[in-house]
Amino acid sequence: MKIAIVGAGLTGLSAAIALKKHAKITVFEKGYAGGLVSSYCPHYCIEKFYHHCFRQDEALLYMIKKLGLSSKLVWKVVRVGYAVGGKIYPLNTPFEILRYPHMSFMDKVKLALFTVKSRKRDYTKADNTGVVEGIRNELGDSLLNNFFMPLLKAKFGESYKEVSYAWLLARVSVRSNRKYSGEELGYIRHGFYQLTEKMQEGIEIRNEAAKIERSSGWIVNGEKFDAVVYTAPLPELDGRIRRFAGVQDVKYQSSVCALVGSKETVTEDLYWTNVDNAIFGAIIEHTHFMPFEDYGEHLIYLASYSSPSGWLFNTENDELKKLYLKELGRFGLRENDINWIRIFKARYSGPVYEKGYLSRITPYRTALKGFYIAGMTSKPSYPERSMNGSIKAGMEVAEVVKADMEV
Repeated sequence: MKIAIVGAGLTGLSAAIALKKHAKITVFEKGYAGGLVSSYCPHYCIEKFYHHCFRQDEALLYMIKKLGLSSKLVWKVVRVGYAVGGKIYPLNTPFEILRYPHMSFMDKVKLALFTVKSRKRDYTKADNTGVVEGIRNELGDSLLNNFFMPLLKAKFGESYKEVSYAWLLARVSVRSNRKYSGEELGYIRHGFYQLTEKMQEGIEIRNEAAKIERSSGWIVNGEKFDAVVYTAPLPELDGRIRRFAGVQDVKYQSSVCALVGSKETVTEDLYWTNVDNAIFGAIIEHTHFMPFEDYGEHLIYLASYSSPSGWLFNTENDELKKLYLKELGRFGLRENDINWIRIFKARYSGPVYEKGYLSRITPYRTALKGFYIAGMTSKPSYPERSMNGSIKAGMEVAEVVKADMEV
């Protein structure tokens, strides 16, 4: 049996690993293997878009162990903060939170109780509730406007009003694995490229866009296959195939990420700083997570989100660099502190988790025989995309394909 897999991101590679003993596998990838986990490699390798993992990422941790990389997995408690009006406030220990001046004591109590309760809540029950409505009803206008609103706008741009409350509840639950002094995160020392390279071993990957056609079976770039597993973004799938497959449309957002090599840091020890009212929504200082000595310079991500048609995604990179450098100046990082800056963009970096999204999750088996879909719109990535969800989707779609092969 011959199977074509479209997309060499974590989902496509996971599916290929699970299926390669059962069929002849060919993976088609028009961009870079690893997808959003692909790396920029000057004299070291660093992900183009920031990445880390969590203790509960069972599928990802299984894959890391399976490929012999567990000894390189590092867990570290990182510190976070919130920037308001150009000033950065650490928000880790109870004392730091109590000293934060832009939130009343009662709002701090409400937020703490909300975080604790979110760990055990069934977030799917909030799928049809809007995030703005949910926050307002549960936490009040003050927390909505002064704390959550800047974060929602930074994450979803103009689409924030459409987002489901389920997304926020699940995100708070995942990110509540905190120690006294901060949040515990994991990383493969020296880069996740080691994982994606291991995942590619023994798999045929063709660096070309896939043209998919229906015949007596499936034709991909002129070659006949018995089945196709599609793992690329849904908007890139031919509209006729999408329609006949019975796949519902899903709204996507884009990622725009500046990666900065610098002589200096923005903060003394914070890994993640959410930013109010800036072109980027977060400053992620990678070398406050992994050792400076691994790179010889400080590495800083400036993370932004946009719609695929939005001005941010469609602004020229040179112009974006100027805007980012100007914003960094507000936080004390001067232009002569910067060694270099690179802009990376992903047009379809993930779905917008709209109200009612649960009913639009893409099933692995479609209405077209031999055509399967897996990826960021699959159930393991609801209601928040992740490396873990992508790998789990690849594993699960492979089981569906194998079950159909045996019929």
